[in-house]
Amino acid sequence: MSMQKYKALIFDLGNVIIDISPKNACDYWAEIRHRKPEDLYVAFPFDETYVKFERGEITPEIFRKHVVKCLSITLSLKEFDEGWSRILIQLRGNIAEFLQSLKESYRIVALSNTNEIHVPMWQEMCTPILPYFEKIFSSNEIGFRKPETDSFQCVLDYLQIHPNEAVFLDDNYENILAAEKIGMKVIHVESYDQMVNELENIGIM
Repeated sequence: MSMQKYKALIFDLGNVIIDISPKNACDYWAEIRHRKPEDLYVAFPFDETYVKFERGEITPEIFRKHVVKCLSITLSLKEFDEGWSRILIQLRGNIAEFLQSLKESYRIVALSNTNEIHVPMWQEMCTPILPYFEKIFSSNEIGFRKPETDSFQCVLDYLQIHPNEAVFLDDNYENILAAEKIGMKVIHVESYDQMVNELENIGIM
């Protein structure tokens, strides 16, 4: 009897498990402040402060103040968080049945670059599928974010497996390259159907 090659699947959340669109936040803020969305897209700070927020190194208050300053708008806490929540759209279709079937044979975890404001939002959205995950690693809680090697190592240490025993699925190519570099089998997710097909191709499904 041959041993199972892969022991665990490590999923990203955004655009793998959950449909997301970062532009939705700027669209909402532009609408309520009568601004051009394109101006906010360009000004949004995907910078070191953003990275620190995803690592849990700064508070939501500091992050909110930084964003509105960069966008040159004023937003109440409620208005900011309403826009921020709109980045998260919905669970991908058929994902519950998909995870349920995988859990019968594999350990299922997630590794997500996320932040303190979003965590309770996506936890609520993911309520139907949370039982299928053994653990979800949030960057703001573990102190590392993809593509940092320590973020992957944190998950592997928890699972107590070697990199070549894990399949990592992510929509961000930079993250895929980093995971592949340390020895994980990777799938660059471009759509739900493509993800399922590639898992079938490596004998997972």
